[in-house]
Formats: sequence, C-alpha cells, structure tokens
Amino acid sequence: MADAHRPYAISHKPCQNAPMRITILIALLAQLIAPAAKPGHAAILASPAEVNGAAGAKLALFVDVTPKPGIHVYAPGSKDYIPITVKLNAQPELKPGKVAYPKSETMTFLDEKVPVFQKPFRLTQDVTVDKSAKAGSTVVVSGTVNYQACDDRVCYAPESAPVTWTVVVK
Repeated sequence: MADAHRPYAISHKPCQNAPMRITILIALLAQLIAPAAKPGHAAILASPAEVNGAAGAKLALFVDVTPKPGIHVYAPGSKDYIPITVKLNAQPELKPGKVAYPKSETMTFLDEKVPVFQKPFRLTQDVTVDKSAKAGSTVVVSGTVNYQACDDRVCYAPESAPVTWTVVVK
C-alpha cells in the first residue's frame, strides 16, 4: 500500500516510449532544417540579378512585384495605408536616386478612393555608380521592399522582402 499515495500523473522516470521520443525528435528536426515559409502576399523579385556600368554611370535596378490573386498593395499617395517603397542599404560606391512607380489603379472603399496595384508591376530604382569606383570591382546592392497588402475584406500587417543586385563596374 505504500504506492497508494503516489499520484499517477507524475513520473520521475524519463519517457520510456521510444517510438514517441523518435516521433517528437523527427518533428523538431524537421522544423529546424525545413526552409522557412515565405511570408508575403506578393512575390518580390530583384532584376536583373547582375548589372554592368562604368564609374559615374546611372543604372536602373528593377523590382518586379506580383500580388497574389485577389490582393492589392498600396501605391504612393494613399493617406491611411502604407504604400510600397524600396529602401537601399547605404553603399559608398553607389548613390541611390528616386524610385519610379508605374501608374496605379484607383479602388473605392466606402467613398474613399485609394491608389493601389493589383496586377504585376515594376518599380525602377535608379543608382549612380561613384566616379571613384574601380573597373572590375563588384558592388553588392541590397535593400528592402516594404508594403501593405489587403484583399477585399482584410488588410494584413505590413510586410518586408529583401532585394539584392550585383553591380559590376566596367
């Protein structure tokens, strides 16, 4: 009767169920080695991956954006929403210019007209290669595309996507 006072739910012995331990271990390892799910309501692609230009030259870097079906992202000029932007990380060899946006569409929500992009579109980020850049050198340009996406019922949390280009100085 000495065991009558011991609670049944508590055990000080390690789990003796080997198949259960293996299943849990496999599940944990799968989470570690599986690629992270890509968040995002739009596909963001930097293009072309490699750009050539001489020192002092102005180059165009492109960001191709494809919203998922039924999704729109906000264009510049929207007052209460976060418009899509491209922000390059500082590089001494490059001077960023302004981003050029295509013509947006206008959506109406409860008497509010809002500029959006619903179809695939391209942003153009101009950069100027510094005059001191040496021929044959390579500059990796990186940055972030920030945007807010919505469908007909829900606006999602703002999202970010990394972008990268390689500039080869000629």
